[in-house]
Amino acid sequence: MVRFRRVYHTVLGWFLLAVGRLISRIILKVDVVGLYNVPETRPLIVISNHFSWFDAALITLYLPFRPVFLIATESQRFWFVRLFMSAFQGIPIWRGGVDRDALRRALETLKTGQSLAIFPEGGIDPRKAAQRARGELVEESVTNDYSHNARLDAQLTHAQPGTAFLAVQSGVPILPVALIGTEQILTNLMRLRRTPVTVRVGKPFGPLAVDKSMSRAERRQRIDEMGEEIMVNIAALFPEENRGPFRNASVNRRLRRRAERGQA
Repeated sequence: MVRFRRVYHTVLGWFLLAVGRLISRIILKVDVVGLYNVPETRPLIVISNHFSWFDAALITLYLPFRPVFLIATESQRFWFVRLFMSAFQGIPIWRGGVDRDALRRALETLKTGQSLAIFPEGGIDPRKAAQRARGELVEESVTNDYSHNARLDAQLTHAQPGTAFLAVQSGVPILPVALIGTEQILTNLMRLRRTPVTVRVGKPFGPLAVDKSMSRAERRQRIDEMGEEIMVNIAALFPEENRGPFRNASVNRRLRRRAERGQA
């Protein structure tokens, strides 16, 4: 039975990849930039912005390896999310609190040599970030209101702490990816228009570490700071007008310094 399931998931995955690539050529104009930045060594933690429902599929289709995604548990009520998770071993996670089982599975995945993919912002709609911070169950829904299906302003927002925590616990390098233009896919699809999308891969950074001599409060503050650094690495791949809170002068100076060192 276990062998049958393994074969089933493998066949389903290859089928979805083939169909996905065909569909993406029909509805999108995809430009992939920076694949030379992908290191040959694994595992990696892939981080990216989350502007639409298409983001996980695009990363799966256009990176040269298939990472395991952390996916909001409540999203499994959609058949296409369940299908994706079944084919590519997605890990469900409850947002807004500490899901220890999901974190344990994520760390085990990395220990086996598989890469992990996370959206550090925690969700498509940044207006729900305060609810997640209070530990409330937040649902992403597919509706006729495009403002809920995609982040139409295409602005980055702050990270949730989970990504930095996993990076520190695992000691795994981080690969930043920018998905530019995905917020327009559904709108254009409804109008029978193709959408230009850029998948831009940055240089890996890390591993991240926290001084073990720090107090609990100091470690928590450092994790939060690392979350911001994670988003800065994603922001470096975006035009300045899409960087949201990461477009101020001090951040831009950090980006320039990183670029001068060949790390952006």
